Formats: sequence, C-alpha cells, structure tokens
Amino acid sequence: LWNNTRARIRAEGVNELTVNKHLKDVQQITFQQCTHLDHAFSNFDTTSFEKRSEEIAAAIWMHILLKDEEAYNDHIRRLTAYVEYQFANIVHHLPEEFFREGRIGWGNIPDFSNMIDNEGNPMDDATIFEDDWLPENWTRAITEAGETYYWDIKTSQSQWERPA
Repeated sequence: LWNNTRARIRAEGVNELTVNKHLKDVQQITFQQCTHLDHAFSNFDTTSFEKRSEEIAAAIWMHILLKDEEAYNDHIRRLTAYVEYQFANIVHHLPEEFFREGRIGWGNIPDFSNMIDNEGNPMDDATIFEDDWLPENWTRAITEAGETYYWDIKTSQSQWERPA
C-alpha cells in the first residue's frame, strides 16, 4: 500500500527530497480516517443506522474530501452508501477463508451520474475523456519511480505504450 502511495506521489512530479514527507502526511490522514470509521462501526450498530451513516459521512467529508465546504451532499451520500455496502459485504457475507486469503470481491464503485447539487438542481455529468478509457482487461499502473505503464489483467502482459 505505501509503496503504491509513494509511486503515486512521485507520479505527481513531487520533488524526490519531499516524497517521504508527503507519504507521512498521507499516512496520518489515512490513520485518522480508519480510526474515525472504526469509531462509527464500533459505536453505532445496525439499530443506530442513521447515526452510523452520519458518522461515516463525517469521516468522508473530513478525511477524504478534506472538509471541502463546497462538497455536494449527494456525493457524500453515495460514498457513505458505498462504505456501508463494503462493510456489510466483508463482515457479514464474505466467507472467513476468503478474507484470510485476501480474496475480497469489492462492490462496484458508486455511480456518480445524475447527481444533484446542494440546492437540489441536476448537475451535468462529468466529461469522460477518450484517454481515460482503456481496452477491456487493461489497467493503468505506476512503477515505484512514478512512471506509468499498462497491464493486461487477463494475460499478465505489461507494456509502456498505451494499448490501442
């Protein structure tokens, strides 16, 4: 996890002498987020679902959206539902042997189409650029040096050039 984070920091073009400082910052935010989510799930069980959802939403706003006053409530609600789904999936549905082996079937990322702003107005869907799409089974990865390469998850083939 931290090697991947370090690679992503490097990929942003951060001066090599400050990479570890930025990694420390990310670790601190991640620890605070994990602690906050642990608090929400430990202190508010399924009988306090509304309070737990509020606490998860607060953790998302504080630690992921970094207290952005302009964050959309609809965005936060969808991320909260995603976290709740993953919790139920892992704690209540995932076989113990799968968990021990690290075979976790993560749910789909939230659908952010048809969002509404904080005044209840429909928002335009985000523009998806052609360069954001890759052929089926291909994923973008980053080396520890921060260089992008492409990997076919089905064949395990990797290459520097973007697949056509």
